[in-house]
Amino acid sequence: MTNKPQIVREYEELNKESTNFNSDEIKELKEFAQNNTHDKQGKYRPALELRNGKLKAQNYVGIIQTRKGKVLEILPKVDFSDGDDDATQTKQVFLQMLRTWRNIKYAKFNESSIRALQKFTMLEIFVQLFLENLIRLTKRGLAKHYQLVEENLPCLKGRILFPQHTRENHTNRARFYVQYDDFNANRPANRLIHSTINKLKPLVQQAHNQQLLHQMKIYFNDIPVSKNHDGDWRKHKVDRAMQHYQAVMQWVGLFLFGQGLATFSGKHIEHCLLFPMEQIFEDFVVHSFHKYQNHFTVKTQDASQYLAETDGKKVFQMRPDITLQNNQTKFILDTKWKRINENDTGLKHDIRQSDMYQLFSYGKKHDCKTVALIYPQTKYFKERFLYKIDNNLRLLCLPFDVAEPETSVTNIIKRLQATA
Repeated sequence: MTNKPQIVREYEELNKESTNFNSDEIKELKEFAQNNTHDKQGKYRPALELRNGKLKAQNYVGIIQTRKGKVLEILPKVDFSDGDDDATQTKQVFLQMLRTWRNIKYAKFNESSIRALQKFTMLEIFVQLFLENLIRLTKRGLAKHYQLVEENLPCLKGRILFPQHTRENHTNRARFYVQYDDFNANRPANRLIHSTINKLKPLVQQAHNQQLLHQMKIYFNDIPVSKNHDGDWRKHKVDRAMQHYQAVMQWVGLFLFGQGLATFSGKHIEHCLLFPMEQIFEDFVVHSFHKYQNHFTVKTQDASQYLAETDGKKVFQMRPDITLQNNQTKFILDTKWKRINENDTGLKHDIRQSDMYQLFSYGKKHDCKTVALIYPQTKYFKERFLYKIDNNLRLLCLPFDVAEPETSVTNIIKRLQATA
């Protein structure tokens, strides 16, 4: 990767005028967009949307690298209170959010790492975080196990396998065909780590990352790379003796398999690392409610209620994002990574009707008086909307400032309690 990344924000249009991509490179991205429009469940969720000939980024954040080496870096659309739109500041906020993501919960990185890395490209940031965890792992030592080995040796070791010894050494009495237990680091997790190092080496260009990858390559030189990534991934297990592997293996899962990532591919794409912002926003809001308030017990994905029954059996299980409880369910919150507009002259403000129906059913089944949709705060959405559904249920639409999570939680709790 030798080109400076082209930075775009979510929902921004990509064309020759707004980017440094030429016509052929835009064409490659359009072909990529046409072939990556649905997720694993078949829902329409494109990485890049191509509509009426126009190419736009969607709500996936990360990098797309073409086979020709051109890199598209997609950042989240974050509105800051000071009106600044600095990419460095945006990356800092995104990394803070990413720390709480369910698929990277063991791959810890601290505030100092975020401050040091926020000026790098997204790929270099992720590689650096992987390497920080890997260095910590190597300081504690590689996990080893006993492996049964058969060899024809010039010395006696273990036990002789007489059929093989007779066949191989009937004219050479100076050798012994033996079987023995060898205590070594050639195990699935270490082979996968070595494969990840090999994959990343040609992708990075930041000097410090290149140096660290070279050092790790030397460290793992005696361990073979994985010849069957899927097979080794199924076999690897982070047991009690390998707890220090948890963080590294989550990064391995991201780089080699896209574990938890939006999975996209295409003949013009060399490398793709895209994070689903809807899920990251949900986890960040959940984490913030756990951390910044003690009025309520926070439950996530509460599956205690069903929408209906048939033949005496419950069906259509409900899973609201956040349930705030004291002695009973008090408030139900659902997060939506979507930009709504309080200046819309209509009364709906770009709120999806299906989301309203969903929260209505949550409120009725959980018998609570207030439910809320939590959207990211933007310059077009800073105040709450209140909808009265009936005499027993109200629905709030509330902004959450991802740059100020503590203030956001405090304000949301106050607004919820004001409706109680």
